[in-house]
Amino acid sequence: MSTSLAGSGLLAPRSVWRAALSRLRSFASRKQAPPPREQAPERVVYGLAQPLLGLRMLVSDSEILREALIPAAWLGAFCAVVAALSHDGTGWWDWVKSFYKTFAVLAPVPSIIFAKHYARLAAMVRWRLGFGPCGPREYSIAVSLKRAIQQAIVVAIGVIPFAVIWKVLPGLGILISNAVILVWGVHWVVVDAFDDARVLLPGETIRSAEATDRQAPPPWFVRWFRHTADRLPVIGAPLRAFARLCDRLALPWRGEIALMEANRSIALGFALSTATLLAAPVLNLLFRPIILVASSHLLGHLEAADPSQHPQLPPPPLRPQLQA
Repeated sequence: MSTSLAGSGLLAPRSVWRAALSRLRSFASRKQAPPPREQAPERVVYGLAQPLLGLRMLVSDSEILREALIPAAWLGAFCAVVAALSHDGTGWWDWVKSFYKTFAVLAPVPSIIFAKHYARLAAMVRWRLGFGPCGPREYSIAVSLKRAIQQAIVVAIGVIPFAVIWKVLPGLGILISNAVILVWGVHWVVVDAFDDARVLLPGETIRSAEATDRQAPPPWFVRWFRHTADRLPVIGAPLRAFARLCDRLALPWRGEIALMEANRSIALGFALSTATLLAAPVLNLLFRPIILVASSHLLGHLEAADPSQHPQLPPPPLRPQLQA
C-alpha cells in the first residue's frame, strides 16, 4: 500500500504538502479546473476545498440559495415541531438534542420527496457555473424511493466482510472495525453527492445516461470480494455470490464509483471535507445544498475532461468549459 501511495504522490515531502495547502484558499474562493494528475497533493487539497467553494457560492447567489433552502427549511421546520412535542426536558439543550436526533433520522427523506427539486437545482448550478446547457435527471418519488432502499441495503451489507475481518483481530480490532464502517459510510455519502449532481447534456436521455453509467466496471469492493473468493476455496462460492448481489445492488452508482476511482486524490480530499461538514453543527443543516453545489462544480470539470462519461456526445472542444 505504501508503494501505491508513494507512486500516487500522497507520500510527498512536507514541503510539497505545505505548498499544496497554500492553495486551499484559492481553490475555495474561485471556480477552476483540478490540478494535473501528477500533482496528487494539490488534487487532494482541491477536493478538500470543494465544499468550502460550494458554501461560498451558495451564500453569494440568492437564487440558488433560495432554491436550496426550500427542502432544508421544510425538514428543519418539521424537526423543530417534533422536538418541541417530544423532548423529555424543558430546557433549550434538550430541544436541541431532540431536534438533531430527528434531523439525523430524517436526513435521507428530502432526497426522496424533493428528488426532482434537487435534480433541477443541480442543472441550474451547472448552468450558472458556465458549463453550458443541460437538463435535470428527474426521477419520480417511487423510483427515488426504490433507489434509496437499494442503496441502504448495499451500504448495510457491503461493509460486513470488512467489519467482520477486523473484529476477529485482538486488541484494536473493534476500533479498526468502527473506523472501517465510518470510512464506508463517508464513501457512500460522496457517491450520493456525485449522483445528485448528475445532469443530462444535450442529446442525452435518462435511459442513455444510465446505460453509460452501467457500462462502467464493477465497484472496487465487488472486485475485492471476487479476488478474495478466488483464493478461498472453502468460502469462495458464497463470497462470490455475495459479490454478485452487491454488484447488482450497486449497479445504478457504477458510474459515480468509477469516477471516484479514476480521481482518487480528489475524492479523498472531498471525503475528508464532507466528513468535517457533517460533524459541524448548524452547517450540517445545509449539508445537502452545500455538497450539491460543490459536487456540481467538481463533476462539471471531471466530466468535461473525460469523454467516456458522455460517449454519444460531441468531443470536449464543442462543449463550453471554465477557464482555470
